Amino acid sequence: MAEYFGTAVEDIFNTMEERFIPEGTHGVDATIGYNISGEGGGNWKVTLKEGTLKVERLDAEVTGCAVTLNAEAETFVGVTLGKIDAGEAFSGGKIRVDGDITILVNVLPKAFRQFTPVIWARDILATVRERFRPEKAEGVNMKIGYDLSGEGGGQWTVVVKDQTCDLKEVLDDDCTVVMRMEAPVFVDLNQGKLDGATAFTSGKVKIDGDIGAAGQTASLFEKYVAEGAAEEKGEELISLKCVPSINQRYATGPAVGRWFDGLKEKKFYASKCPNCERTLVPPREICAECRVRCNEFVEVGPEGTVTLIDVVYYASPDPLTGKIRETPYTALFMVLDGASRDESFAHDLNPKDIDRIKPGMKVRPVWAEKRTGSYKDLLYFEIAD
Repeated sequence: MAEYFGTAVEDIFNTMEERFIPEGTHGVDATIGYNISGEGGGNWKVTLKEGTLKVERLDAEVTGCAVTLNAEAETFVGVTLGKIDAGEAFSGGKIRVDGDITILVNVLPKAFRQFTPVIWARDILATVRERFRPEKAEGVNMKIGYDLSGEGGGQWTVVVKDQTCDLKEVLDDDCTVVMRMEAPVFVDLNQGKLDGATAFTSGKVKIDGDIGAAGQTASLFEKYVAEGAAEEKGEELISLKCVPSINQRYATGPAVGRWFDGLKEKKFYASKCPNCERTLVPPREICAECRVRCNEFVEVGPEGTVTLIDVVYYASPDPLTGKIRETPYTALFMVLDGASRDESFAHDLNPKDIDRIKPGMKVRPVWAEKRTGSYKDLLYFEIAD
């Protein structure tokens, strides 16, 4: 079974049922197809309907789904594990989506918990050679047997001799010590999730042979670290998380100052050019076309007509806080009532109206309860029913 980043494509689909969140699919009726090419790939169809899940593996490419994702096996696994950036894979053509992409963006994060790679006993034992510490094995000559039962179990013998280490997938008869336990217990012990003494005294681990040799194994091998965990550990640093913003005030000028004063009164003010009579929203001191000063202010809005809609599914981090806003969100471009037809104003749309909004619709502002003359006074626009 082909693996990428220590994970097979099948592992992701085989764990869907245990990762499924039924309450996240209320009101959902969608089919999602996966055509995963390359070694270890395959074709799957996932059906979500009113809190239920059905995962099918198909013999041929998936067709007729509401949305279908096409990718190479390595790309699919890498994106799922967060090893490959989803945005870069999509923009670089490594992932192709046919159909309604909003299902992948809006539905899947609510329907499934994040996939985490399954670690098996064989994965841990396969690393004993590279984790072996020959400097700690001077004069040591012994065989360590592992008899692991349950899912993912098996029998292995680790041979330590002449400061070398070897692994055999069989339990030798002449082992110095044999440790018997459930395979999940072995995994938890090596990941530090279970204390060795506790496991032994509670009967989860049984030792046959030289119990002293069992205790010596801890010094013969480096601690097991799952793939990727070592990269995240890094150097320990002392850090203080804070917003890099200085508490200060600055003058915006008479035009923008008039705009913010208007927000406190739930009004939109525009400056008006004395030559072309164009309204400038928000107001500016100079008309860029006529190059003359604009000293007259007029009230426009508060409602407007939508001209352009921009729905954002991949949000960039805020450069100040590092936070990423919830997606999808919608930016509206509108012409406020009474404003020049070529002078549009942009602001956010109420998320509940995202599925209904269309160009040409009338929208109205929703104001903050307490207004102080700042950009926070205007919350968003909503459809004016």
